[in-house]
Amino acid sequence: MERFERTLPYFITMIVFFYAMPIILIAVVSNVGEEYSAAIGSIYNMLPMFDLCCGLIVGFFYGRNHGSEWLVALESGCAFIPCVSIFFNSTAWIYVILIMLATLLGIVLGKVFGDRFGRR
Repeated sequence: MERFERTLPYFITMIVFFYAMPIILIAVVSNVGEEYSAAIGSIYNMLPMFDLCCGLIVGFFYGRNHGSEWLVALESGCAFIPCVSIFFNSTAWIYVILIMLATLLGIVLGKVFGDRFGRR
């Protein structure tokens, strides 16, 4: 239980990152005219890359502050699974695995950085 309590703030951060941006973009698209919808659509297509970067960053900070823990990578994948069915189509399922791997890479880099330069 202590492991999950330690990862809970990072899990909540990932949920906010994964869900806030699509909701904001959907709200903006519904309020703007036709001239901006193509530009916003291209931004919407880049959201999975944004989510990969968020997973990498959250994993880095967790690894730097707490060391390595594979549970955070699993939580990042679980947080993104509902996004696939809510905001994306079925081809986005591969991003669940990629986000888990990006988070795991961030954890490893954060652990190395934390060991080398000291934990906070």
